Amino acid sequence: MNPQVLKDTLKRIKVENGGITAFGLRFYERLFEKYPQVKPLFTTPPEDQHKKLVSSVAAIVALVQSPDKLMPFLHAMGIRHKAYKTLNSHYPAVGENLLAVMNEHLSKEGQWTDEMQENWSEAMKTVSSVMIEAADNPDKFKDEMAAAGFEPDGFRKDTKKPWELEAISIAYLK
Repeated sequence: MNPQVLKDTLKRIKVENGGITAFGLRFYERLFEKYPQVKPLFTTPPEDQHKKLVSSVAAIVALVQSPDKLMPFLHAMGIRHKAYKTLNSHYPAVGENLLAVMNEHLSKEGQWTDEMQENWSEAMKTVSSVMIEAADNPDKFKDEMAAAGFEPDGFRKDTKKPWELEAISIAYLK
């Protein structure tokens, strides 16, 4: 996986075809159209939920070369998603949807390449497997998460916005 391809893709998403908000809203629109079984899992309206999505994706991309910070973030996210009633079978739907919306979003003004597809596909498979492992074995990651500032439930000790990892994702999106 090439971290620069992930970073360059996210930079383009920020500025092309209506930017990050248009991307995030389209993600949920398509997700609920194609996978209506997941809609009941979301209590936050897409207008707010998309901010969590893009912040989490930005944090992952920003930390992809810092596994010591990325892994506790993903483990905590997996544990939180288990509490949201996310099933392991939902992860492929989210990954497929994310890549499809990226393709759609970036193809309107530019190009979605095979290299982007391959790198993002690999990234999504890795993120999914790490989150699923944590959701299935939360006690295994309790000490690691505590050292990184996360509670056993996957939330940060200092904020109820765990997707805004040390404001990395917010700064990355500006």
